[in-house]
Amino acid sequence: MDRNTLHYHIRWSSTSLYWQRFKTHAEADVRAIQLTRPGETYAIEELDADCPRCLEIVKWNPPGAAD
Repeated sequence: MDRNTLHYHIRWSSTSLYWQRFKTHAEADVRAIQLTRPGETYAIEELDADCPRCLEIVKWNPPGAAD
């Protein structure tokens, strides 16, 4: 995963969970609309190489690790 490119995550109002990584704001927004539960809100956040979600994924699944 190239963490150096800008990308987007969904931040749900009910939790601090970031959802999967998206290449565009529009792509993240479409998916969030599909997944939003009644009364739930979200924000689309633009992130870069310092993305805490992506850093956590790399920490637990480093490049070249066996599946």
